Amino acid sequence: METRYSIRPRDFVPGACIAAVALGGLVLVAANSDVHSDAWKATAKLLWKNASARPPLLLVMAVAGWAWVIQVCRKSGMNISQVLGGSPQPEAATYHAALSLLCVVLCARLAYFIATEQHGLTWRPWLVCNVGLLLAMVGIGAFPVRAFHAGSRFSLLKTLVESLIAPCAPVTFWHVLVADYLTSLAKTFSDLQLTACISSAILSRDYQGAAYERTTDLWNAYHAQCSGSTANAMMLALPFWWRLMQCFRVYSETKEQKNLWNALKYSTAFPLVYAGYLRKYDPSETHDQLFILCAVVQSSYCFVWDVLMDWGLPQRARPGEGIGGWRFRTLRVVTPSKAAYLLLCAFNLMLRFVWALSIFGGVPGRGLGMFFFEVVEMARRTVWAVFRIEWEMVAKVYSKDPTSIPVTAQLGEEMAPLTYDEEEDGED
Repeated sequence: METRYSIRPRDFVPGACIAAVALGGLVLVAANSDVHSDAWKATAKLLWKNASARPPLLLVMAVAGWAWVIQVCRKSGMNISQVLGGSPQPEAATYHAALSLLCVVLCARLAYFIATEQHGLTWRPWLVCNVGLLLAMVGIGAFPVRAFHAGSRFSLLKTLVESLIAPCAPVTFWHVLVADYLTSLAKTFSDLQLTACISSAILSRDYQGAAYERTTDLWNAYHAQCSGSTANAMMLALPFWWRLMQCFRVYSETKEQKNLWNALKYSTAFPLVYAGYLRKYDPSETHDQLFILCAVVQSSYCFVWDVLMDWGLPQRARPGEGIGGWRFRTLRVVTPSKAAYLLLCAFNLMLRFVWALSIFGGVPGRGLGMFFFEVVEMARRTVWAVFRIEWEMVAKVYSKDPTSIPVTAQLGEEMAPLTYDEEEDGED
């Protein structure tokens, strides 16, 4: 991570101008186009129509969301470098990175709009621009030059590689956060496989000299085959496999049983993926019931874990206090309002179920519905991260050094014993 990347308000002006010009260009082209005269269809092509359009936008949202996480944590008085293993770059720099990526996305979309106005083109501008944008995003992230937030990019790349090879790599709290973000992008992994599968089939067909057909027609023709492949199911499950391996790595080092329970939590995603594909490609009442059962188990397990372990909201009460020996955590840093934490739990519970039912087969994989649920899940993960970092600070920093507690934190009558002792609070 890097903190020596200073961004001033005026540094946002070039990116904002480029974004405004690109948006204006899109509107101008669409307004004078026969191809893109339908505003709704044009918007769909830009944002959500198929698997190749959604991933870049979700990446921009993830980066901007992380900037918001850093901003909220710092405004709450938390020195998050104590749990992240280094100082993250300022939120302004991360917002700037998100704006820069958005400019790349908008310019690629504008290039596609302009190209499609040229009649007689056979190089498939829609496919080339979308696939080219995905490759550009990968290239920007892996660019081996000390430019464009190099310190943060390299830190993230290293963490991603180490997450991919777990349990053969170290697992820190930062690794946990990154890998958990990847689980929220599970459908994006599936979309990337789908894009690669369909694109390779179309390009292979063109290479063999077959008669030209519209890209949209060919995409629809190959979609069922590629989306129903074993590779697509594996990509959907892959982020959960990485987190599972991380849990095993932490258990091998700490021997704490809670890491096995955490591993079981991520394992519940695999039956859900399988049930979703059964429901989609072999419809029956039995498979519908199996899918719902798997979704309920997976969502309930994750929700309970969020509240108990990731946020540490209940804590053991002294005799005669609380309900059933438990009470609400007294040390609250992000906000002193207990109601806000209760609303957080309700928000998380609802979106956990919505996400499981939609991403794993409850909603068609093409169209506005899927894009909406992916955006909602990214919003849930962003909020989750704020309170996950808060609990890590409470359990690992403030419990050892109460003098470091921010003056704005809600302590209650006293700083009561935490829910989990230090030995139990390893990496989740």
